[in-house]
Amino acid sequence: MHREGSGADGPSNLVMNRHKQNVTWRGALSVLGIMILLILTAGCARSPGVGASSGIAGTAGAVPGPRLAQAAGEADEADDYDPWQPFNERMFWFNHDVLDRYVIKPAAQGWEKILPEVARRSIGRVFDNLDMPRRLVNNLLQARPVGAGRELARFAVNSTVGLVGLMDVATLLHIQPSDADAGQTLALYGVGPGPYLVLPTMPPGTVRDAIGRGVDGALDPIGYFLPFVANRAKSIVIAVNKRSLHLELFDNVEDSVVDLYSAARNGYLQRRRRAVQLAFENRSREWMWMQPEHTELALAGHEDPS
Repeated sequence: MHREGSGADGPSNLVMNRHKQNVTWRGALSVLGIMILLILTAGCARSPGVGASSGIAGTAGAVPGPRLAQAAGEADEADDYDPWQPFNERMFWFNHDVLDRYVIKPAAQGWEKILPEVARRSIGRVFDNLDMPRRLVNNLLQARPVGAGRELARFAVNSTVGLVGLMDVATLLHIQPSDADAGQTLALYGVGPGPYLVLPTMPPGTVRDAIGRGVDGALDPIGYFLPFVANRAKSIVIAVNKRSLHLELFDNVEDSVVDLYSAARNGYLQRRRRAVQLAFENRSREWMWMQPEHTELALAGHEDPS
């Protein structure tokens, strides 16, 4: 009787585990499918793989064009596009004057006293190393194979020699990071930024970036293995650790700015416009460097100018 029960439970547990794994991977694939569908419906006419008239001189049609004019137009569109300002200002007040002042900042100050800066920066590097899948997938979707290769190389080096990311050995070896997120990916496929948006407990952004953060969250492999509460705890640790590294900077900004809401909004929009522009430029540079003439220069001993 005992053997029969044991034999029955073993296959049953195995089937249940396989079912859970299948559901997890189906969920991840569903999110990617939704993202690809959104990209195709919103900007298929301006795919990153089409270089046509906007390509680099001498390589039109072969190199994905940067479409910097589009990025410039997006900058004009996003400058003061804040139609939900009354709502955003209330949410900003809650995030800054309540959540940050009474929860995040005191926790960050305590964290700073417990751990030296070198330890806190090492913790930040570990979480950044674990965030590799998000950057890898978005580099691939942005048609940036060189960036994707660098992410794989950085992860391999930092996870082994760098002790799970505690040390950034890859940068010492001149393997530079190639940050990429789903907000940039949507922008490269022609999706506009939409209105500026501030939500409670969330960093500021645009509608496009809010959608992108949701997609990036689904690309976090840790979230599929940790329970919900543990995953939220991880997010809190990341936020507190990052805040502890910028306490003085935040204080200086708060003391020197009259309208903190406008300063935070304009600063964020400028940084995001620059990030999208760099994504365009880096993708174009990568494809240009992959052309035969540049490959010959690389084999001859010349380095990538980027």
